[in-house]
Amino acid sequence: MRRQSKWPVAPYCKAATAHQNWHKTPDDPCPDRELARLLSARSESWQDGANVIFMLEDYFSLQLKFATHYAAKAAVPLDVAIDRCTNLRRRLNLWGDTGASRWKLFLNKVKSAVDDRVEQVALCADFQQSLSYIEVKRSFGCFSYDPPDAYGTLRIHFVAPDGINSSPLAIENSSARRADLQELISHVQRTEPRATTVRGVSWLYNLQAYKRLFPTAYSASVQSAWFPLHLNGSSTWGQVLNWRQQVKPDVRDQLLVRLNDMEVATPWLVFPLQALVATSQIEVFYDQFT
Repeated sequence: MRRQSKWPVAPYCKAATAHQNWHKTPDDPCPDRELARLLSARSESWQDGANVIFMLEDYFSLQLKFATHYAAKAAVPLDVAIDRCTNLRRRLNLWGDTGASRWKLFLNKVKSAVDDRVEQVALCADFQQSLSYIEVKRSFGCFSYDPPDAYGTLRIHFVAPDGINSSPLAIENSSARRADLQELISHVQRTEPRATTVRGVSWLYNLQAYKRLFPTAYSASVQSAWFPLHLNGSSTWGQVLNWRQQVKPDVRDQLLVRLNDMEVATPWLVFPLQALVATSQIEVFYDQFT
């Protein structure tokens, strides 16, 4: 019995036979032709023997390449590099205490497949979990938040959901995004009495289309990070994907070209856009959205 893939088919691969023919042409849109061929030979999810490649496999493959390069630069094992420099743990929904043991098992299996990129990417599909009830409960459309830390700072996040038909940051969708924010902030006001400050750290603050969604005082606070950035979330890695959850070829190519310039202490600097920081008192959000 064939195992069904957990991931949707990339738009350019919806017709399996068309994708098979595409890989016979010199003008090939797939960023990793050999990986696509090897994946098709390995996976049980191919239908009628045709080649199908899934959206996030390109993304995971790129992150594994990044981690491999970091491992060589830093002289650390690949599993350590994956833990430090990718957001695979979040993407596989293995974050926090509940995912710790499964994440450790994933890293051990990746380490045993250190020279087999196809096996590494396939492991991502095998280990991907569904979001927990708590994580879903803190999500409101494109926005979600982390509970206030010990200082009362609440972190907000933005991820385009599945199944949308246009860019969530398009001007025609601005009112829907502000409605998402209003719902989130209203929920926070009711349920998070310790929250005193809102903070965001993201590459998206480089975009006016994103900044215009927020209160003026919050948008005006945007500045460069004064602390080391981590690569375990989407604050930096998010720029690699478009709103369809496909890898952006231009960003991918820029990133790959810059890998040789990577510094072990600051690996995030090889990305085209840097994550910026925005901060304001939470009352600024309450005044606008509640």
